[in-house]
Amino acid sequence: MPASALTDALRDLWGPGLVFIALCGWLVRRALRAARNESILEEQRLRDALGPQLNPPSPSNSASASPSSSSSPSASPSPSTSTPTSPSTSPPPLRVPPQLFRADVRGALQEHLDLVARLQEERQSAAGANRIEVVWVRSNPTHVAWAEARPGNREVICVAQVDGGTVVARWQFG
Repeated sequence: MPASALTDALRDLWGPGLVFIALCGWLVRRALRAARNESILEEQRLRDALGPQLNPPSPSNSASASPSSSSSPSASPSPSTSTPTSPSTSPPPLRVPPQLFRADVRGALQEHLDLVARLQEERQSAAGANRIEVVWVRSNPTHVAWAEARPGNREVICVAQVDGGTVVARWQFG
C-alpha cells in the first residue's frame, strides 16, 4: 500500500515538476541574457567616455575587414604599439611624499598627492599621536579619493573635490 501511494504522489508531481524546471531554465536564460546586454552597454559607455584613442577595433569592424586581410594586420599593430609607448613616456614620474610612502598611488596626479599629504599632516597634528595610514590614492582632474586605515581597524574612504589646488568639498565614507 505505501509503495502505491508513493508512485501516485510521484505521478501527480511529475507534471508540475517539469513545469517548474522549465520555468527555472527560462528565468536563468533571461538573467544571463540581461547580464550579457548590461556588459555590452558598460563596455560601450566606457569606450565613449575614454574617447577614440583607446577604442580597440570592434569585432564587427574586424569581421568586415577580414576580406582585405592584407591591410588589416598592418593597420592593427601600429595603433597598439603607439598607444602603450606614448602614455609611458608622457607622464613624469611621481614624487611620493613621505606621508604616503606605503600608499598605492597608481592613477594619482602629483598635485593631488601633495594635497592628500598636506591633509594627512593637518589631521595627524589635530588628532594628536594617532597614526593614520593612507592605503591608496586615486584621482582625476577634479576629484581625489583615498583610503585611510585608522586606529581600531577602521577603514575610511575619503573624497575631495579639488579646484585650482584647493579643496572645494570633502566627503568621508565608513
